[in-house]
Amino acid sequence: MKEQLIPKDSIILTHLPVDYIDSYSKEIIYNKEISPDAFFDIAFNQPPSWMRWLLKLRNILVKPFGLDTSSRFANLNTNKSLNEIVFGMTDKHLTFYVSLWCGAFHNNKQLLKITTVVKYNNTLGRVYFFFIRPFHSIIIKVMLKRVGKLVSKKK
Repeated sequence: MKEQLIPKDSIILTHLPVDYIDSYSKEIIYNKEISPDAFFDIAFNQPPSWMRWLLKLRNILVKPFGLDTSSRFANLNTNKSLNEIVFGMTDKHLTFYVSLWCGAFHNNKQLLKITTVVKYNNTLGRVYFFFIRPFHSIIIKVMLKRVGKLVSKKK
């Protein structure tokens, strides 16, 4: 898994320019095509317990600053195409969007990609993301590995 370029057909390109961008991908082997909805479900609705714990800790730490702690990934603004879901939100400190992009399915292989874009709305956004960024990169990489493992178990 490595940082990749954004696909030319990605909806997330409509949210540029931004202050931060990353895009990670993983080729998975499975007996059927993974849809963007299935990708979303595995990555964000079935997180490991340590990820849920980190999100709870984040919510406790940022609540005194008036940052949104009530939104859930499934409730965020979304935009879809046949091979992608983009969701995100604007808060007073930053605006972010995440793309879950599914490449073409061929020979039981498919490239899955998670792209994140962030626009700082003020200094608090820049400071907040400075502390979140190392965790963000680890979590995205773990999510992609986990999706690959979970779908390979379903064979």
